[in-house]
Amino acid sequence: MHRQKIDVYAYLLTHLFLNTAKLLLFLLVLIMTSSLSSQNQSISSGSKWFYTDPRIHTVLFYTEGWEFSMPVMELGSSQKLICKFDQFSTDPKSYQYTLVHCDADWNPSRVVTSEYMDGFPENPVNDYSFSINTTIPYVNYRLTLPNENVTMKLSGNYLLEIWEDGNKEKPVLIRPFYVTEKMVDIAGEVQKATYEGYNGASQQLSFVVNLPKLTISDPVNEIKTVVMQNSRTDNQLFGLKPTFIRQNQLVYEDRVNLFKGGNEFRNFDAKTLQNNGIGVHSIEFRDPYFHVFLEKDLSRGHEIYYTRTDLNGKFLVKNDHASDADLESDYIYVHFSLAPSDQVTDDQIYVFGALTDWQCMPFNQMVYNAESKLYESTILLKQGFYDYQYVTMKKDSKAIDATFLEGSHVETENDYRVFVYYRGFSARYDRLVGYRVFNSVKR
Repeated sequence: MHRQKIDVYAYLLTHLFLNTAKLLLFLLVLIMTSSLSSQNQSISSGSKWFYTDPRIHTVLFYTEGWEFSMPVMELGSSQKLICKFDQFSTDPKSYQYTLVHCDADWNPSRVVTSEYMDGFPENPVNDYSFSINTTIPYVNYRLTLPNENVTMKLSGNYLLEIWEDGNKEKPVLIRPFYVTEKMVDIAGEVQKATYEGYNGASQQLSFVVNLPKLTISDPVNEIKTVVMQNSRTDNQLFGLKPTFIRQNQLVYEDRVNLFKGGNEFRNFDAKTLQNNGIGVHSIEFRDPYFHVFLEKDLSRGHEIYYTRTDLNGKFLVKNDHASDADLESDYIYVHFSLAPSDQVTDDQIYVFGALTDWQCMPFNQMVYNAESKLYESTILLKQGFYDYQYVTMKKDSKAIDATFLEGSHVETENDYRVFVYYRGFSARYDRLVGYRVFNSVKR
């Protein structure tokens, strides 16, 4: 009997030790992600309308029905926008949100809240669920816009701001979205840059804005256009001026409408942890977390172009063995490695794409490993299929270059998004009167 009691005590102590160790490891994950991401605001090269608190992970914001879309909806339509995110915890947090109307340059508009939205100015995020059988426990939150509490009344740029426990001055998440009203027609196409030689690597977007429903006296100052390549905010073109002005028509064919073609995105498949997917070299379980090691990457700066299917930098959350990807997809440590280029650079190297919010921050910076002779980075990601590229960023200007390590080709498939804003002479806000997506390959 005495020996049986000792065995029971030993079992209990062992069980307590293992649970305590797992708890400590979980807390260590939280501390590590917080310490890495707390530096985001100081050295990020991203835009002023993006922010993600270190406690928030895997933010998705899109038009309902197509997870790879941008959050764009038409005013007065039945369309919905979906925002989803995770927070590492076993308990739900008290999150609230509001909407901020902005001008074309993302400064707050000169209209009061009651003018641009119906409903309550501040509302709770109360749709949440707990993760199921994951090594890192998390709470998944979901917000639909518009909803029974709030409806947008004006077209234009909006910011979704979310904060915790009434601390509105310190948002945990800021994301842009767009509300359009179809007042103009946009036509155009993506071409090889007309003034470059035959082997030029730039793409030129030529487009025409037709104004059948607007009476404009000063189109140069009353109309603003913005062009975005894929979903990048760092290289978008602001304030384009029309090359020609015809009756009810603005023509944009200037040489400034240029983007480097870049290259197709690399990708990897981590929808299953039972075998190696595309781009995955090996998968290891290092108790209590999974580690996914990708194939060693090489610079593509001087390679010829070849067609490759990608998501234009996006990602898909997915677990092949689960019925609910939002709740059953695990978090994994993904290890990236890049062999140095023959070209010498003092610029910093980053993993880049939607998986990093299209920004360059400490957590996605590559560090040179003298032992392996590789640039390496480890990023905590949710299971799924991911696009990514390697970019360089200059220390002085913070300019991001996606061509030094990836190359640039006129044949590359890219999406170009055109936003057209209108503000009349006496108006107090910018209306988003047109939006269209052009593809460099699909006509």
